[in-house]
Amino acid sequence: MAIRSKKAAIRTAVMCVALGAIPLAAAGHALAATASEGATEIEEVVVTAQKRVEDVQKIPIAITVISAARLEQGNIDQPVKLQFNVPSMTFGNDYGYSFITLRGVGNDDTFLAEPAVATYQDGVYTGALVAESLPSFDLQRVEVLRGPQGTLYGRNADGGVINYITKDPSFEPGAYASASYGNYDATGADVGVTGPIVADKIAARFSLHYSDHEGYYDNIATNEWDYADRDISGRASILLQPTDHLKIIVRGDMAHDQNNDAFAMFHETGLDGFTDDTLPLGVFSEPASYFTSHPGYLSPSDIAKLGGGSIASYYGLVQPGPAAPNPFTTETLANGAPSSFKTDSNGASVTIDWDAGSIETKSISAYRFNQLYLYDDSGAVSDPTADSVPYIQNDTQLTQEFDVSGKAFDDKLDWLIGAFYLHDDGYVASTAYFPNFGEFEELVTNIASPSGSPYAYNLNVASLVGLNQLPGVIPNSLDTVVVSGPGFGGSGSVTAGQSNTSTAFVSFLQRQQSQSVAGFFQATYHITDTLRVTGGFRFTQDNKTADREFHSNFIWDLTAHGLYEAVQAGLLPPSAYSPSAIAAAASSLCHTTTSAAWSAPTGMIEADYDAAPNVLTYAKTSWGYKAGGMDPTQCHDVYNPEYLTDYEGGLKAVFDDGQILTNLAVYYYDYTNIQFTTYVEAGSEILNAGSATAFGTELEYQIQPHALRGWELDGSASFEDSHYGAGCFGDPANLDGAASLPLGANGLPPSQCPSGVLPVAQIKGNELIRAPRWKTNVGLQYSAELGATGNLLTRVEAAWTDTIYNDVWNGRIPDLGDWTQPGYWILNARMVWTSMDKRYSAEVFGENLTNSIYATNRSGFVIPPSVYNVSGQLGAPRIFGVKLTLRFGSATG
Repeated sequence: MAIRSKKAAIRTAVMCVALGAIPLAAAGHALAATASEGATEIEEVVVTAQKRVEDVQKIPIAITVISAARLEQGNIDQPVKLQFNVPSMTFGNDYGYSFITLRGVGNDDTFLAEPAVATYQDGVYTGALVAESLPSFDLQRVEVLRGPQGTLYGRNADGGVINYITKDPSFEPGAYASASYGNYDATGADVGVTGPIVADKIAARFSLHYSDHEGYYDNIATNEWDYADRDISGRASILLQPTDHLKIIVRGDMAHDQNNDAFAMFHETGLDGFTDDTLPLGVFSEPASYFTSHPGYLSPSDIAKLGGGSIASYYGLVQPGPAAPNPFTTETLANGAPSSFKTDSNGASVTIDWDAGSIETKSISAYRFNQLYLYDDSGAVSDPTADSVPYIQNDTQLTQEFDVSGKAFDDKLDWLIGAFYLHDDGYVASTAYFPNFGEFEELVTNIASPSGSPYAYNLNVASLVGLNQLPGVIPNSLDTVVVSGPGFGGSGSVTAGQSNTSTAFVSFLQRQQSQSVAGFFQATYHITDTLRVTGGFRFTQDNKTADREFHSNFIWDLTAHGLYEAVQAGLLPPSAYSPSAIAAAASSLCHTTTSAAWSAPTGMIEADYDAAPNVLTYAKTSWGYKAGGMDPTQCHDVYNPEYLTDYEGGLKAVFDDGQILTNLAVYYYDYTNIQFTTYVEAGSEILNAGSATAFGTELEYQIQPHALRGWELDGSASFEDSHYGAGCFGDPANLDGAASLPLGANGLPPSQCPSGVLPVAQIKGNELIRAPRWKTNVGLQYSAELGATGNLLTRVEAAWTDTIYNDVWNGRIPDLGDWTQPGYWILNARMVWTSMDKRYSAEVFGENLTNSIYATNRSGFVIPPSVYNVSGQLGAPRIFGVKLTLRFGSATG
């Protein structure tokens, strides 16, 4: 990191504070008119970020709080929208997995791993990456804590924490109902009711959410509209308050979401000089005229047999469909396989709060089950390329947390001590079929001319012998399909344990059991009325056991084919083609059980000082940790924990007679042992292969001048200057000549690139993935009082996200530029009328009004091995509609 860039960033942060600029949504405060003089002042907002009720402006944490009113007003129902209201936050989605990143710390595409940014719902850790993007509703607020939370929160929160706090049951009866309609035939409905069952003792709350819309993008290969979505969710809670000192809340929730967010093609490169979406079998898809102008492939008599067509059409194999369009300009895609992503998330919890006067005790017992089931083609082109049929992940989670807190030394010491336990049973399995690759290899094997022929191929073979059909290839215990489901193309079914099909496939399965036990302590000592010091410590012990299976008929059979051809050609003795020789050659197939354990101390040290009334300053150092794990696509490898040290300072201020709120955080990260997806030979694996540093600043502001009653300006801005340490990484397509880069003795990529490897393979100095240098959002609204008619709120908001790198090479490797998401704007607007008694409201809204088409994630694949492509899934286009809401009783408050 250059000193000049650090100083420039610091000057920018200081100048922003001097100007006094910061946001409503980000700061979590509301500006309300006082009844006596009609002026405005910033209301106090309480949060439970430190597991006790506190004013958000008086806690030394970089935190964004979004209130229930703002969530409802902005339709902020999931992280993909939350990112446009929180500084330093990005959201990605791939295969149904959520990548939530704060300050450049987040997740890679890692199965059965824990999130670096932990998500909680009413204090319950929800660790499944497959459930983090489900819509949230009936919320009291959302709290987003940035930076490592190494003391009070769950496990592995080295990036930050998102707390979803739902509304509690009320002893005052209330109900609400809303309905919405918009373009893409979008319909939505929310209903909720709350009230007492036994006066002052038992209350209940029930709420339901439904949303549905047609597809956003036209799939010209299937003639269907993809990116349709339907969500049905429900929540119930019962509050028992037998005494003034004891409160028990029993909660239950369920959610089901189904969409067909097919992969779209962003870039494609044929690595063999032939293969692309117009030539799905490479040279075998070329027309007869090609072979006439390029002698050496087929004899004249064989060319005549083609009748002008291709070798693929001659044998009745895969034919090209429509070429993949540019989805960013055409808003269309060409994915040849129907896609379906189904996510279910269900849970129940019991929270017990007991206030014994000097000591408060809390217990949270919870159960959660999450499931992702999908089938799709990630090749993102019109011919069948890489079909997951199906992909399944299940997580069953049990957690228990105990907290005890109190005060001591004449209330000068606030303390909290707790314990946390997690047990998780995870299961992931998939069978991916590669029709193009299998048919290509069948052609290579079956029509290859004998040695000495002047032509590479001949068409004398009447029918092709498929994979796993050559004589002498003996299936064994590894030669099986491990996931039950529909067969390729929807014909028949495949049963676990069944012999291989002739279509090329790879399948993997992992059963994983995880346990985490932690104890933690945090205390704040009030040295004076204005100066405080805080210390926290946590010790975590993680244990994992994984049973892994990896199977592939084309690894087994292509090995057999190669040996068979070598024997037939006289290059190897007949003994080389035997079951034992084939098994030895195909050693990448496996069935193993692996166990690993890790432990780590984490915590924080902090001092905060009231520099003036309503002005808080603080400085802190905190440590974060994220557990290691096992990669289902590898047989034996274990990746280790990653660690993060945060040095941070901040300022929180409300000044100018309550007209301006300004919050600032400045941080420096030392990030080590980062868990990476690295590319070795033709595959990929998770390794601890890097370090990084990051310097950043975050600003949040809210302004409502007395002189302009009803007007409000709010927003946030963040800047991050991040850099990886030394490391030489091969790209998936070997475009930099480093995919076969040997690992060092420590099992990691070398820090220095060997000769012959392009300089761009060295990632030192590159920026962190999913860490845009700049992010900003700004909202301007005007609230007009209409007397007895009610209130009319008009709001316009815009959010800018700078360039996002999805690869560690920052798009510098040839043909990897499309892996980078360019910067883009999101512009929203809405007008909301509310009746004077707040019982009725009507809203007209528009989201992404400039129709910015962007990718929620971009991934590089070598599928099939002769093609390199960049594909991904898209964000929502322009949306607009209307919404009507009715409220009764306590719901109007």
